[in-house]
Amino acid sequence: MTWPHLALATCALAAAACEPGAPPGPGPQPGTDVHPRLLARPEHRALILSRADREPYAAVLAWLRDRAGREYLEDPPGTWDWPSNGANASTAQANAFLAWAFEDEAAAEKAREFLQRLETDWFTNTVLDINIRMPQVLMGYANAWDLLGATPWFPPEEAAEAERKLTEITSQFYERYIELFVLRELLLQPAQNNHPIRTATALGYVALAFPEHPEAAAWWNWSLTELEYLWGPDGQYVQPDGGVSEGPYYAGFAWGPSAALFIALDNSLDGPAPFLRDCRTRSNQDPWTGHGCVDGEAASLDPPLRDGPFTEAAAWSLALRMPWGSRPPLEDAVFTAWNGPPLLTSFGGSGAYVWDWLEDRYRPREMEFGVDLIPHHMIYLDDAAAAEEPPFLTRFLPDAGNAVFRSDWGEEARWLLLVAEHGSARKTLHDHVDGTSFSLAAYGEYLLIDPGYYQTNELGNAETSQSPSHNVILIDGRSAPDKGLLTDFGDADAFLRNTHDGDTIEYAEAHQDYQGTHVERSVAFVDGRYFVVGDRLTTTHPKAREHAFRLHGYAGLTTGGVFEPLSDGARWERTRAGVEVRVQSTAPGLEILEPPYTPLTAPHVHELEPDRQAADHAVIDATVEAEAPGFLAALLPYKVGEDAGPDAPLRATALELGASTVAWQIEGDGWTDIALLRGEKAPGAMVLPSGQVLETDAELVVLRIAGERPFALMARGTQVLVDGAARVTAPDATGVAVAE
Repeated sequence: MTWPHLALATCALAAAACEPGAPPGPGPQPGTDVHPRLLARPEHRALILSRADREPYAAVLAWLRDRAGREYLEDPPGTWDWPSNGANASTAQANAFLAWAFEDEAAAEKAREFLQRLETDWFTNTVLDINIRMPQVLMGYANAWDLLGATPWFPPEEAAEAERKLTEITSQFYERYIELFVLRELLLQPAQNNHPIRTATALGYVALAFPEHPEAAAWWNWSLTELEYLWGPDGQYVQPDGGVSEGPYYAGFAWGPSAALFIALDNSLDGPAPFLRDCRTRSNQDPWTGHGCVDGEAASLDPPLRDGPFTEAAAWSLALRMPWGSRPPLEDAVFTAWNGPPLLTSFGGSGAYVWDWLEDRYRPREMEFGVDLIPHHMIYLDDAAAAEEPPFLTRFLPDAGNAVFRSDWGEEARWLLLVAEHGSARKTLHDHVDGTSFSLAAYGEYLLIDPGYYQTNELGNAETSQSPSHNVILIDGRSAPDKGLLTDFGDADAFLRNTHDGDTIEYAEAHQDYQGTHVERSVAFVDGRYFVVGDRLTTTHPKAREHAFRLHGYAGLTTGGVFEPLSDGARWERTRAGVEVRVQSTAPGLEILEPPYTPLTAPHVHELEPDRQAADHAVIDATVEAEAPGFLAALLPYKVGEDAGPDAPLRATALELGASTVAWQIEGDGWTDIALLRGEKAPGAMVLPSGQVLETDAELVVLRIAGERPFALMARGTQVLVDGAARVTAPDATGVAVAE
């Protein structure tokens, strides 16, 4: 939707279109008038020069010089164009950095030329969401102005004219998106996400650069009000364990420009930044009720670069990392790399962020997602922090609603993400109806997928946002309530419970209620090699309904690769790896069906690769008509080309062990495991193919019956015996018990 289309809507709001803001505040208080003071400080120049010839800085500098070499891009006729102005701002910033750091007069001339050619007819732009595009423009040009001010090649009258242009653009920007009621209420107040964050970082940056401007205090107060709240502990945007409600893609989009502003505040001020609260964009909708914002109240923001939710969000992003480096396509998202976390190494952050930055299949050394931070990496990436793998593997983040299972940090790692969000973690515009869903990667391939972010109507939800597009239990074709527009979030609260992070087996449960049914989904990660998914359902619904264990795999249809439906599951195979999925139900009559297919339509459509190309993949439903059936699935990834050894295809055999009981015998390289799911009428003793007698009262059992590294896990039981010998016991049947 473009601005002219929306402008007509303001006519009905003429009496209230522009509202007064909060009382003017103290405005930004720079600690010094020296240049540079935003992106860098004068003392950083010596540091840059000392690093220029060694890696990774030499590669960063080469990238920056490449950006500096670009030509000026003209606006299309009659419109102020954010892509061209954003690129020009980045080019000007790169040249100004070279001029200051390396005393490059030619680079200074080029940066000056770009500032001179910058047009101020910002109101001619026609893009509805240009507010989230402005950090690149305003930060880049403000940095160019600041860096040139530290050189002998920026005449005062030229600097003043550049200041006039930037503040004039910012004034128009603020008027349209903060003072104009209709856009403020449409794009900022309902969002409480990257929209107000990115808008705030752009306005705050210009206010910090030009504190004497008559409007700077208003820009400053609104900006810091937003950032202090949304990146704070009470803003509902970041959960206590670091999870960001709108998922890793848009969280990264918000994080980069926020880091740039927080670094500029740290450089410019001697302490916390004072401001007066401007509450115009606080929301009184759930989950933001009780925000406590009071217009005109004095407050301060200490740049959160060393601890708190802002840095916890970066840690959460790292925990989600897929084996090849991308963040998963969780919520409205595609594969992406975050821009900026390595800069935290100058503020006490881990060298794991540098390792993550270097080791990425698609975008190694990402420095431009969301905003240009290339020069920042010359200064704030501290190579004294060793670029090492993170000190953890599997992570359980119950506030975020993410259980991340991981065998190792290599590109061929086995990886699974289980989703169980509740409260503010799921109440966001970019959320999907995906409680209890999972996705799987192994041996360098994404195999069982979250379909990502396919959207054909920019004013509607993504076609991939509803439950049929996710790996969940569907009841009569749906799981939790569908997502509506804006704050009609749909879905239902889901919870991670009963987690175990062990040496041989790891485990978590996702619990959710929908359609009168309580779903308990268990995931067990066995010896870093394969996964077991057990679903136990209880219901108040009095009649049988269609229940489907839905699976999305990354092959088949227009995706390519190999898709093979099986009598009890399916196999999806890509170039490097494949996965065989075998499913049984405690209810009789299970069928493997494929939902009707229409090209580029849910549930088959996905858009998750960095190139944003949509395609279709194969989907199956393991379907049964019953009141509350249980499902037991073995997810068996393998490495293509391996016929023997630890990475070859595993063998899964369905066992018949009695009524209301399903089991898999899973065999690999020198070991044999049993996965068992029992219903209400299941026998307590069963004879295995080996002749061993297994006795249990547990609902779910996973154990090794032959081979090294023995283990036994049970859920909702008190004992598992094999030939009369206890393998695992518990004092009660309320949780999970493990013996390794």
